[in-house]
Amino acid sequence: MNTFGQFQAEATKTPLSLRNNRDRINLPVLGLQEEAGKIGTLLTRSFATGSLELTQEQRLEIKGRLADALWYVALICAETNTPMAEVAEFSLAQLSARTKGLDPDRR
Repeated sequence: MNTFGQFQAEATKTPLSLRNNRDRINLPVLGLQEEAGKIGTLLTRSFATGSLELTQEQRLEIKGRLADALWYVALICAETNTPMAEVAEFSLAQLSARTKGLDPDRR
């Protein structure tokens, strides 16, 4: 899979008949919130030692949670008629504007 467009097309193949109109919005919104919370909890626990060192198991869990979050984003994009590629481009433009003038060597 090379593009967000391809991902969005595949990710949104979930039959709409499995979801009523309310669930078409609630499912991805609530799911995205849940995944973000779980990612935050996992990273907070990992960072408790003072450095972010993830175990292989934790990395796999993060990857799974991020994959689920990306699926929810694809569903929201589909429901709002917003191509994921446009969201990614917009995000990069926002990032560029926010970091303008900052030293890239200081993180």
